[in-house]
Amino acid sequence: MTSKEREILNIIKNDPTIEQSAIAELLNISRNTVGVHISSLQKQGYLLGKGYIVKDDDYIVGIGASNVDIYCKSRIKIRTHYDHPADITTSLGGVCRNVIQNYTLLGGKARFITAYSDDPYGNMIRDDCRNRHIDIDDALFIKNCSSGVFVQIQDEHNDMYLATCDMSILQNVTPEFVKEKEKIILGSKLLVIDPSLPQETIEELIRMCKGKVRIFIDPISDNYAQKIRPYARDFAFIKPNRTEMENLCGRELKSDKELKKACEEIIASGTGSLLVSLGKEGVVYCDSDNYIKRKFREEKMVNASGAGDALMAAMIYGAVNELEIDQTIDYALAAGIAAVRSPKTINENLSIALLDEIIEENKK
Repeated sequence: MTSKEREILNIIKNDPTIEQSAIAELLNISRNTVGVHISSLQKQGYLLGKGYIVKDDDYIVGIGASNVDIYCKSRIKIRTHYDHPADITTSLGGVCRNVIQNYTLLGGKARFITAYSDDPYGNMIRDDCRNRHIDIDDALFIKNCSSGVFVQIQDEHNDMYLATCDMSILQNVTPEFVKEKEKIILGSKLLVIDPSLPQETIEELIRMCKGKVRIFIDPISDNYAQKIRPYARDFAFIKPNRTEMENLCGRELKSDKELKKACEEIIASGTGSLLVSLGKEGVVYCDSDNYIKRKFREEKMVNASGAGDALMAAMIYGAVNELEIDQTIDYALAAGIAAVRSPKTINENLSIALLDEIIEENKK
């Protein structure tokens, strides 16, 4: 790196969105000269992709779903073949998008690679990401297509009764497309992916990242847990719930002893670590050195949606910042509580300070 390239790199570190013309003015050189130096920095690997990502930035990459969530909360007990009075709300969602947003609320930097269209839902997804300073420049934009939609029916207790979604737009995130993003992915601290991606795309990401970048994944559903089962050994971290865990190990788990054995088997196969969400019973964490079961006091639930996404974001935060596993688990449990306290999928007040407060509450 030349001295002038180092000057330019330091300017970009302080302001990654700065225009080349502004750099030229600061250094009293031509814009063309700035462009030559930036091209050299990119070839040397100091800058990655659009937006001047600096290689040593502690950013993560998320690849997966973004959609609009439609929530229908029934005011009465749910009955089949019946027209229910309900409170209906919409918000932005998608498991991968939710995890990324929660992670940025905790203070992390992230790039989000998804697929969206030019319909009203796609415009909402794009504008919201940009307003939150979530980099979406490398996402796949497709015209004349339907952006992702998720619909959830909740019972009179605000718990999920059933859900359905259309995430077919993600089938356009092909192996060839993610290969184009290889520099950005390999420059990240961690990759979180969505199992609703095409299977061949998941396989390509595993191949690309092997021995280079850790991959975190949430199975999301029983069907997706079966889908990723053959690749469990390739993930640094998996966050299933109990039934997803049963699908990962291929059998029913009727007791804590059986759950422990299944976790240890998956770790022995090569998976880095697991955090099994057990609802009101808390969580179980397992890696090659630890088996920890922990819960916080039961929380009155305002909204069941979003707890798993917040929990996942806290686990990522702990991994990126190399926190002790006990502290990371506490943060994950606190993030889940922060989520269920909020009427929205994502608690906009989420922060490390809030997690510390919740942890202190549970120590009393």
